[in-house]
Amino acid sequence: METLEIKPIKKKKITLYLIRNKNRGLDKNQLQNLHEILEKEKFRFAILDFNDKQLKESYEQPLAKFLDKFWIPYFSVDIPDYVRDLLNVEIFEKEALINELEAEYENLSFSEAEKNSFKLQSLNSWIELLKKEVESQKASLESTIKPRWIVKKVLDIAKMIRNDVFSIMHFTHEEIYSELKNLFESNNIKVKKIDISQHVIKKIIA
Repeated sequence: METLEIKPIKKKKITLYLIRNKNRGLDKNQLQNLHEILEKEKFRFAILDFNDKQLKESYEQPLAKFLDKFWIPYFSVDIPDYVRDLLNVEIFEKEALINELEAEYENLSFSEAEKNSFKLQSLNSWIELLKKEVESQKASLESTIKPRWIVKKVLDIAKMIRNDVFSIMHFTHEEIYSELKNLFESNNIKVKKIDISQHVIKKIIA
């Protein structure tokens, strides 16, 4: 079973173009921006990393066709299903417990003897605590754990490239854009941030 261990790449000079698109799809201007990037830089491979089915249908599929035209191999990366499933089990269990406690709270609240009781107040506090834990776990899964897995997978692919100097295109979404940049840079990868929804590509390369 694969473990989450990120090992920085040594003796390679890698530039990663971290590309986001604030629009849900690709129009002619964005495709032109991508074309300009490809004219200025040669890429060994591309990474497709999107967070929902609708975005994949509207963005990933036409993007894959575009990359095929330039003979750029691409890989879809995400947190492994078994990892997500394990983390979701705990979340689902807490959500089921919340439902049970809310039902108990509702029944007690109809009782005149229990309306202002310590038991009812404690039950409410417990429910709110569990809800906060669930929200925190969901946020951590998407904003912390997932980016780390993505970076690990990208580095694993990069280690298989024989060249010592090369560039990577990485298409991602807004929610983890900054976190990915920080993780890649902390692992010896030079990052250029690009938003292809901008009109002039020259102004958005950082």
